[in-house]
Amino acid sequence: MASSSSSSSSSNLKRYYHVFLSFRGMDVRDTFLGHLCAGLDQSGIHTFMDNRELRKGEQISPVLMKAIEESRIAVIVFTKNYASSPWCLEELAKIMECKEQRDLEVFPVFYKVEPREVRTPRKSYRKAMATHESKSGKDSGKVKRWKKALLDAVLIGGEAELIQRIVEELSIHLQRAPLQVAPYPVGIDSQVQQVISLSENETGDDDVRMVGLWGPGGIGKTTIAKALYNYIEKDFQGTCFLEQVRETSNKSNGLVSLQQKLLSQIFPRGNWMVDIVDGGIPLIRERLCCKKVLLVLDDVDQLDQPNALAGEGRWFGKGSRIIVTSRDKHVLTSHGINCVYEVKTLYDDDAQDLFGRYAFKNSKKVEIRRDLIDRAVHYAKGLPLALRVFGSFLCGREEPAWESALHNLSKSPDQTINQVLKISFDGLDHNTKEIFLDIACFFKGKGIEYIKEVLDGCGFESTIGIEVLIERSLITNKHGTPQMHDLIQLMGKDIVNQECPDDPGKRSRLWIFEDVVEILCEDTGTRAVKAIVLDSPEKKEITISPRAFANLKRLRMVILSRVHISSQGPVRLPNELRWLKWPNAPDLEFGCGPKKLVVIDVPRSHIKQLGGKIMVSPCDDWNSKNLTSMNFGGCESLASVPDLSSVPNLESLNLNGCKSLVEVHQSVGYLDKLKFLLLKRCSNLRIFPNKLKTKSLQTFSLSGCSKLEEFPDILGKMEHLENLQAQGTAIRELPTSIENLVSVKWMKLGNCKNLARLPSSIYKLPNLECLWLGGCSNLVTFPKNLEDSTDHDGHLGFPNLEILGLDGCNLSEVDFLESSSGFPKLHTLELPKNKFTHLPTSIKKYLALDWLDVGECQHLQEIPQLPSTMHVLRADGCKSLQKLPDLSSLSSDFLEVDLSSCGELFRKGVKMADVSLLEGLRKMSSVNILLNGTELPEWFLHSEGVPISFKVPQDLYDKFLGLALCVVLGPEEGKGFNALCDVLIRINGQKVFNQMTNLYALESDHVWLKYLERDMLGEVGKLLVNDWSHFEVIIRVEGGRLKKCGFRLICEQQEDDLRVVLQPHVPIYWIF
Repeated sequence: MASSSSSSSSSNLKRYYHVFLSFRGMDVRDTFLGHLCAGLDQSGIHTFMDNRELRKGEQISPVLMKAIEESRIAVIVFTKNYASSPWCLEELAKIMECKEQRDLEVFPVFYKVEPREVRTPRKSYRKAMATHESKSGKDSGKVKRWKKALLDAVLIGGEAELIQRIVEELSIHLQRAPLQVAPYPVGIDSQVQQVISLSENETGDDDVRMVGLWGPGGIGKTTIAKALYNYIEKDFQGTCFLEQVRETSNKSNGLVSLQQKLLSQIFPRGNWMVDIVDGGIPLIRERLCCKKVLLVLDDVDQLDQPNALAGEGRWFGKGSRIIVTSRDKHVLTSHGINCVYEVKTLYDDDAQDLFGRYAFKNSKKVEIRRDLIDRAVHYAKGLPLALRVFGSFLCGREEPAWESALHNLSKSPDQTINQVLKISFDGLDHNTKEIFLDIACFFKGKGIEYIKEVLDGCGFESTIGIEVLIERSLITNKHGTPQMHDLIQLMGKDIVNQECPDDPGKRSRLWIFEDVVEILCEDTGTRAVKAIVLDSPEKKEITISPRAFANLKRLRMVILSRVHISSQGPVRLPNELRWLKWPNAPDLEFGCGPKKLVVIDVPRSHIKQLGGKIMVSPCDDWNSKNLTSMNFGGCESLASVPDLSSVPNLESLNLNGCKSLVEVHQSVGYLDKLKFLLLKRCSNLRIFPNKLKTKSLQTFSLSGCSKLEEFPDILGKMEHLENLQAQGTAIRELPTSIENLVSVKWMKLGNCKNLARLPSSIYKLPNLECLWLGGCSNLVTFPKNLEDSTDHDGHLGFPNLEILGLDGCNLSEVDFLESSSGFPKLHTLELPKNKFTHLPTSIKKYLALDWLDVGECQHLQEIPQLPSTMHVLRADGCKSLQKLPDLSSLSSDFLEVDLSSCGELFRKGVKMADVSLLEGLRKMSSVNILLNGTELPEWFLHSEGVPISFKVPQDLYDKFLGLALCVVLGPEEGKGFNALCDVLIRINGQKVFNQMTNLYALESDHVWLKYLERDMLGEVGKLLVNDWSHFEVIIRVEGGRLKKCGFRLICEQQEDDLRVVLQPHVPIYWIF
């Protein structure tokens, strides 16, 4: 039992070396031993050999002790002087000890000595042992141990056979021939260099590196792999190129034969016997773990192939390179290959070159038109296989044959190319094949998210399916759209056409207009048809019978865009249908039985009612649980929406533009999963759910429902609704439950002319950013924020409101604005066309406000001091306005002020100089001010007319900040006018600025001031040259008359402004 246990234990020890060599270096190092080691290495035998020439003492180093213990075989080379070395004898003793205790196999080799010389001992061995006895004593235990080790080693048999095998291996000398790459290796070298660069960037020279070459069939992966092999094979101890791995592994014992071939190519003299894959794996791993090899696995398509041939990097010696080509990126990455090079199609020049070498390789060149050559090359789209096949086929043919062949190829693919490309398709599962065919026939270039939505609706798992297609190089994802090579798309369409070449009614997919017309108009369709998709670039018209779809029992998808189809009666659709997109459809209905419909998208169709046809069946087994989206937008004949409680998973209901729609059933208000409820421009809608409990709702639109008088109560908090649109309705009031729209950001109720009141609970909308009530002429008052201290939720206003629009609401007071704390983020306040006389003085505390519009507030008498952040003040048409704020106190860097047609201000003596101070311009970037007046501010330099012409001295080039212009405009005739002012500025003859500005509804003379900072004058710095620079300002006015004009150059120091030199006025006509 002890012996058995010892044997079992020793067999489980780690054996790092195949062979340990024990020898006397001075006898054999440069002769026999060198050849022996080379032979062992060529056979993949990992050998330990101590290369140190001089050894001191008699104790074996720990390194040698460990090497002996970690070896499977020990070869002892007995030579003339072997026994004279105490070190060698100690090695021998350790070896024999491990033979007994660790199952170490021992083979003696006698080089230029007879075995009996060692056994007796005689001659040099007798002399050596005598020397050891004289030094250590005749009875020394060490010497006795040495003698026993010598005797035991000599008695081991089999040395003659071992020597014979060693001699055979020593004669091995491999000659590796380069591989044939391609007759015309066009465009190969650049891709080889890219692969080498990619590999070198990822790893050091000593690391084992696995590199993947990935791309569709026919793109040149094998060609590049061969070229790469030839380029680098000289740097490796062993090389192997395994072609057609996919094809070979599909045969009986295919992987086993590949394992044997791998070993045989790297170790040519070996007689490798592999019975099973699991037996070949450890054999490859053990023989190659210390050998620097180059291994190419070409055309891998299953993970078990690289697992069996190159499982891990540590199978191979330092510096090894493993190249794997595949159509399936997932196989590469799943094997741990992170360095993957995507093989590219040829550039246009290379494609032309390669095609020409095949098409015109005969000495007698046929003259072919350039456009035919370009068509052939374009058709291949850079695919080397296609260029070779097309070129070879067309070689030597005349122009008519070229034209005929190219026309035929556009309809039916070349079968040689098709067979190569189809290999990738054949390896897909059923789900992924269906997805590929749908994309090839219908969806190439469409949005990938849309495609996923359609395919998922048809019952496919599109996310993983599309991912697999990308990994298999059948499609690519470019900017969110799936693309595929034209030949791959043609291959997919050919697969469908070959289902029944002569009868489109027996094919699974139809996309050609003539084929669809045939089956719908002649009723030739069958159960084979699964999908019909037409997206014609030109609008087509056909007429079909109500039973045109009767035989298409398995039809799952209908998409008919830009096709106008009419029928004598309602068209009955099959119950298997899942996805229906049919704009401008005739009246539709379903038959008896369960319905699988997921999406019904029939905008502008002629459907008259949903009940009894589309949504309700006279049969009892109706099932609408799959339905998620309904689009009836623009269905002008649709009068009502029936009970939808049988459609619990509905997410989108679009009824926009249903002008005849009068009623929407109460059940719509209780659809828990409804996200989008759209009823824009339903101008006859009167009856709508009075309660909404659609907790998933995100967008809700009632705008343009001009006869809808009641807004529904909101039952429970809606945490997803962000956009509420109800402009132009007849709603009289909002319910207090509006506070349940806790997530709403945009609430637009403009032009609701019957809206008389808003509940104070509107202040409890914490996320509201825009509230638009413009045109609600019956509103009169806006509720005050009561700031109820008992409100435990802390809602004291609109914490996030940025835009408040109340134009044309006939507000007689705006007291609700007195509390600025209720509007901390308000930046735009629209209050035009109202009746209030004053703004609260607290308006200056609105620290975010930068836009205030009080235009045409004809009763407004005073505008109080504004916050310093103000950019835009519009107060045009405020006829009673008498007092303005101090605009010079504003800290904003640009300012627009419209005080046009404010006659009372003019009568009170307010002038432009009171509104805009000269010093204020130096801190501004842009200013536009318009008000009643007849005079320019005194600080402007007057010009006799246009053009304004002046020169600026060189020392001001870096000091001027901008240019201020001011004009007086008046009517040509009558009182009111609209003026179009066109301003053009030139510096030294180069245009630097040109802008047109419209000034509306001016009733009398007005002064307009415009300031442009230096940066608005283009690259002015490059134009300022010489001692003086010439500025020209041309102002053209249409619709009014230019009465006066002036300018001022604004410089860092005010005294520099006037150092310009005004040029004499020369009237000229300018063409803009």
